[in-house]
Amino acid sequence: MRDFIPARRTFLKSVGGAATFALLPAPLLLSGCQQGAAETDAKDSGLDEGPFDVELTLFARPDVTPILPGAASEVWRYTARLIKGPDDTLTHSDDSYVGPLIRLRRGQHVRVHIENHLPEATTVHWHGLHVPPEVDGQPRFPIQPGATRTVGFLVDDRAGLYWYHPHPHGEDGGRVGFQSYAGLAGPLIIEDDHERERNFPNGNQELVMVLQDRNFAGENELTYLSDGMGSMMTRMQGFKGDHLLVNGKPAAVKEVSATAYRLRILNGANARIYKLAWSDGRPVTVIGTGGGLLETPEERPYVTLAPAQRIDLWVSFQDDPKGAEIQLITEPHRASDMMDGGMMMGGMMGGSDNTSDKPTPLLTLAVNGAAQKAVRPLPGRLSSDLDSLPRPDDTTKIRPFRLSMKMMRGFAINDRQFEGATVADDEVVSLGTTEIWEFFNDTMMPHPIHVHGLQFMVVSRRNANARSARQLKAGIVDSGLHDTVLVLPGERVQIALTFKDFKGLYLYHCHNMEHEDNGMMRYYEVRK
Repeated sequence: MRDFIPARRTFLKSVGGAATFALLPAPLLLSGCQQGAAETDAKDSGLDEGPFDVELTLFARPDVTPILPGAASEVWRYTARLIKGPDDTLTHSDDSYVGPLIRLRRGQHVRVHIENHLPEATTVHWHGLHVPPEVDGQPRFPIQPGATRTVGFLVDDRAGLYWYHPHPHGEDGGRVGFQSYAGLAGPLIIEDDHERERNFPNGNQELVMVLQDRNFAGENELTYLSDGMGSMMTRMQGFKGDHLLVNGKPAAVKEVSATAYRLRILNGANARIYKLAWSDGRPVTVIGTGGGLLETPEERPYVTLAPAQRIDLWVSFQDDPKGAEIQLITEPHRASDMMDGGMMMGGMMGGSDNTSDKPTPLLTLAVNGAAQKAVRPLPGRLSSDLDSLPRPDDTTKIRPFRLSMKMMRGFAINDRQFEGATVADDEVVSLGTTEIWEFFNDTMMPHPIHVHGLQFMVVSRRNANARSARQLKAGIVDSGLHDTVLVLPGERVQIALTFKDFKGLYLYHCHNMEHEDNGMMRYYEVRK
């Protein structure tokens, strides 16, 4: 594993109103990138699944956009153009670097042309979607600068909030952290008839929120890493910025009516774990996770949301007086069990996810008092299709994964780090089978583990009463379906997975982006 070298210390500000996005230094580009190359990737995927109900072009490109007051910041971002499909397929966010909201329906056949206008290779990973390996946006299939890759797939997942982001990895390490931090990420919503029948709040009463954090220097120049010890600390802890952003903007005030709202929240941060709560202490009502609706609503004092996880919340302001302001906050906590000053580097990489020792507001909702008809009550039964999913039993194979730390080399899974498409004998699974994967976190840092290609169920969670577990346990939502599960220090977490439909190679890794970029990622293979 190479030393962690910062890709670039800052994004250059715009000069005279024109974009002056400097190219990355040549040694830091991914292997094989050719600046300005113009080609079409011949390895198009899934094109035999047409005719297509939705067709669009997704562009990855440099841009300049305002984030903080004052000078605009240089970013990388996704934009899109709809070629075919319903008018609501794309919702653009022209004043933000966050990619457009893509809205799909279960059963649609989709084709996406991905154009890379960046100075280095990239991919697009459809996070949480059940798609063939060659469509999954894996680093095995890089899109070179100036190239286009076309993918096609059937939307075959439950209704819910998913997302898309880059997933490149070259000979010298991963670029997920840098490219995502630069701005390459966007939300994706899948709808279906079952969910529409529930008549959840929609339109202006549906708020989609992408949570991220950033650092700035000079005239609002984005900064990612520093030299020397600071870079090493970021590699170990994961990047955490001083500014918390929602949809690419600082905390804002939004007027709401005295009615019910649906908040669909994505943690798109590189490494930060959010502890979400309401400022007035009202319970947080959870109706869905990353894999769609729960069977029944759950009330929590707060919600723990790790990187890449999504949560679906329902809240009513019907009983709040006109002028009331309710804030969605993130509460201070420590996500690791590094002892403050109790060991070397403990204070510097103690895993704190706090920007303050007080709750930090993410969004203020101001009730405007507009008269509304009675709020439709939240159904006691949200979904019934979870009952039909395969369940593990006493005969189900248990496959262990130990999450460990390699001194001066970052983190590992079963003492292995990323080796390209290399698959060990105990990383081969059989198509059509259900297994239990048990992750044991033998480190002092939290690890949100993401498995590509499927949704899974959390079977059990056991911990050693670690400090981080005590601070976050009440907000961990293990019900429903997930593609990312948080494993806190000392915990053993079991998940049940069914490998269906597609054979081939998929990734599993820690979704702390700096951890995966530095080796905490492996392939598993599905064979017949």
